[in-house]
Order: sequence, then C-alpha cells, then structure tokens
Amino acid sequence: MPKTTTVPTQSKRRPLIREKPAPIAYRINDAAEAIGIGRAKLYQLIAAGKIPAKKCDGLTFIRAVDLDAYISGGEDVGPLSSMQDLAR
Repeated sequence: MPKTTTVPTQSKRRPLIREKPAPIAYRINDAAEAIGIGRAKLYQLIAAGKIPAKKCDGLTFIRAVDLDAYISGGEDVGPLSSMQDLAR
C-alpha cells in the first residue's frame, strides 16, 4: 500500500506574532540593560544628573529619549518636566 503524504494548507488566519511598540520609558533594570551597563552605574549617572529620571508611585522611570541622548553624546533633549505624569 503506497504511503500518502499530507501537504499543509495555508491558513487564512493572521500570524499571532506581533511586534511590540518601542517603549517610551524604562524602569531601572530595563534601562541599564538597554544601554549595556549595570544598575549601580546607572544610579551613579542619575545622581550626577547625566540621565534624568522620574519617580512615580515608588517606581523610577527613565525616558527612552534620555537614554538615546546619553549614548549619542549627551545631547540635552529637554527638561524632565516634559515627561507626562504617569500617575494618572
């Protein structure tokens, strides 16, 4: 008896893989990982005023544009007050 093979048909469904949008802000661990440094070094940079950070409900956030500016040579991207209040 000959062996039959089944050919899969193309599904009409969309693939379930979706790209995540780029974050607008990072928490400490994610920010440190994103630029390839440790948490302690990141806290030093925040304390020195080289990377602005904002606390909201006990969590520290760093805007993605501020990380980009730091690794691009320290260009100032604007005051931290331009970061939307995340407590809403």
